[in-house]
Amino acid sequence: MSSERPHSDRAALERYLRALYQYAPTAAWVEVRIRRTTGMQQRFHRAGQLDVVADTILARSAVSDVFVGVVPRVRRSGCRADLVPRWNVVWADCDNADSVLALERFRPAPSMIVASSDERRHAYWLLSDTVGLNCGESINRRLAVALGADMGSTDGARILRPGGSLNRKYTPPTQVRLLRCREHERVAVAELQASLPPEPVSSLSISRGPVRRNTDPLRRIPPRVYVERLTNQRVDHCGKIHCPFHEDRTASLHVYSDPERGWTCFGCRNPEERPLGGDIYTLASLLWGIPPHGRDFLTLRGRLDRVFGVRRV
Repeated sequence: MSSERPHSDRAALERYLRALYQYAPTAAWVEVRIRRTTGMQQRFHRAGQLDVVADTILARSAVSDVFVGVVPRVRRSGCRADLVPRWNVVWADCDNADSVLALERFRPAPSMIVASSDERRHAYWLLSDTVGLNCGESINRRLAVALGADMGSTDGARILRPGGSLNRKYTPPTQVRLLRCREHERVAVAELQASLPPEPVSSLSISRGPVRRNTDPLRRIPPRVYVERLTNQRVDHCGKIHCPFHEDRTASLHVYSDPERGWTCFGCRNPEERPLGGDIYTLASLLWGIPPHGRDFLTLRGRLDRVFGVRRV
């Protein structure tokens, strides 16, 4: 292992930012999110001032993990509802060896690849035309299926580590390397979609069709309803609350509308270094200290049944 101290790479960072945001409205906002011991901190800069965005990332990366919102925002907010209405990039978070190998074989090849660690790749397809929110997220999910990538990283409000910064999850920190950046090589949406499998059924809202995968009435409760009841917090208009599992000055626990997706806190990490999240049982288990398996599961389910007035026959 080299004894050379890792450092941020401004040239790589500027290429990364230019590739993502060069066609964004200059008045749109780029979100920079910094991990602190007290939770995530947000900074916003205009897409027309990428040198300022780079300055912030480099300064913060010297002491903290830094992430950027892939899609620009129309307001100083990290909410899904505040994304620009159309954008020209889709992505996949290849978080295991098999998905990285699948990425190498996939065509059309991504315009940009970032190595956030030795084992993990973020791939971006820069598009020759724009897509709206639902279409963009659908392509992201189909990319995740095709590559075996992280399905939890497909939402439009996703934040990812920028190329050229430092990954401080490791000791010593490692450089987030920009492996490929062909900002002028853009793929047509139709060409990319033709290479992808259908939308995964499990990612579709249960209200879209006749399929009803969940027979457990607790699993059909909308996440907003059970999160508010169990945490005694109101979910805000962005779908977020302050996480009850760590000191959280800026609300970082996101509540999805689909019971299949449940909730995720991007300020918490489970033992596999993934964001903490799950369904109604996961949340109740963490809040009440009751394991969600074995005989304890019956205790957990019984208590939830009483809280939500569920009667089982």
